[in-house]
Amino acid sequence: MVFVTTYYTFWDGITPGSVAPTGVYCINDETSSNYGTCYIENGKARFVQANTSAYPVGSLPCEVSNTCVRYTDTRWSRTLYTVFNYGSKQAIFTRFSLRTHGSITEFKSKISYVTGMYLASPVEDYAYSVFFPSIQYEVAQWPMYIPNLNMKAHFNPYRISYGNVAVVEWSGNMLTPVLYVGVYEDNRNNIWYSASGLVVWAYESSPLAVIPLDHDRDYVPYQELYSAFGFSINGVDQPGWNADDIMNVLMELFPDRAWAVFDDRTKTLHLYNLTPDYIPDWLIGKLVPVSMKVVKAPANAAVAEAWMNELNRRNVKIPA
Repeated sequence: MVFVTTYYTFWDGITPGSVAPTGVYCINDETSSNYGTCYIENGKARFVQANTSAYPVGSLPCEVSNTCVRYTDTRWSRTLYTVFNYGSKQAIFTRFSLRTHGSITEFKSKISYVTGMYLASPVEDYAYSVFFPSIQYEVAQWPMYIPNLNMKAHFNPYRISYGNVAVVEWSGNMLTPVLYVGVYEDNRNNIWYSASGLVVWAYESSPLAVIPLDHDRDYVPYQELYSAFGFSINGVDQPGWNADDIMNVLMELFPDRAWAVFDDRTKTLHLYNLTPDYIPDWLIGKLVPVSMKVVKAPANAAVAEAWMNELNRRNVKIPA
């Protein structure tokens, strides 16, 4: 049985390769003249401010400068990403490495739970998840390695002007059909966080639907889709059972969008509203097709370009 290993990186204000991005933070001190300002490297930070009377939507400086995503509701746990959702297929979740800058980022009570930091989990409870509670009475200094979890935690390996820095890394083998990344916010208002990181997983070699979708808007509403193939945040690693079934459902639901289907048996990449000119080199290198078949040529180049640009945005990260 052949397995394919893949990954996804997060650029939520911080570049993953930055060693010590001390200048990445937001200001949530309401007495500050710079209140609501976020300083970032790439992507956007996240800011929770539910008081829309005092701070109307769009009025925070980070909203004006497009350096943050603002939330106007408070939550205990907030799911930020569905990384993959394979339904009746299982994936092997093998690793994550996530770093968070945040106003409430901390390990609580000898690492019995965490607040304000990114965590990858097959369940949507990011305070405890499947990794916590795991009270570490022997915590004396950072970094801390937890042998029974094969997890390393580090607190403030460098300092930022506002807030704390936390790093959580895990390696193992966990069978799961779904994986989320989210934050335990403790139902607090006027908080912020920014992050970077990596998640790695593997799945059995299968036909793939190559189409970037929004999980909640484009994927979940259609029973036909998740009966035909699974969802992946990168828009590529979306395995199904049969290439013909995948193409049939995509032609029915998205006749005006561009998409591709990779048949792993014949190593053929089927193109719809696409031609080979629009296939990125990195996708060719990833799938290694022996042939390409144009099912339908693009009537509108903008449709093909939108597919290509969104795939590149989700898979190719070039630091500013």
